[in-house]
Amino acid sequence: MSRGRFTVRLDRFAIDDGHHAPRLIIDEDASSAAGAARFRTTCSCGRMPRHLPGSREQALAAHLAHVDTRLGPSRGPAWLPLEARLALLFVGCLALFGASILGAAALVEALHLTGTAALSARAGGVLVGFLAAGSLMVAVRRYIAPTRS
Repeated sequence: MSRGRFTVRLDRFAIDDGHHAPRLIIDEDASSAAGAARFRTTCSCGRMPRHLPGSREQALAAHLAHVDTRLGPSRGPAWLPLEARLALLFVGCLALFGASILGAAALVEALHLTGTAALSARAGGVLVGFLAAGSLMVAVRRYIAPTRS
């Protein structure tokens, strides 16, 4: 997707499910031997391979390399490009939101609601629409963007 001179690469975004938080640990043996603080990093997923102790930046770089190896492709169909999957998600969210608003309006007409009751029913329709669209986004997120396992 390109806008003027800026290029947006949507395939670079990944869903991080919170399983890869770095934990920096000072390696006492390496620090005393080197005379300066040496760090190791572990990952909250528990599957990070051991690496040589180094500076804080080296430890964080090792963690970043681990996270990049855990990045998997989206589970969506390979024949459907990412932009098309995002467009379908957007249309689905709009359909759910619109159906909720129309359902609330139909409820107001069917029950002949007026005043505060009608306003409450319409506001409830908007809230239900947001809830339904948000639930759809959460349900299909792994089919849209790459995920980290």
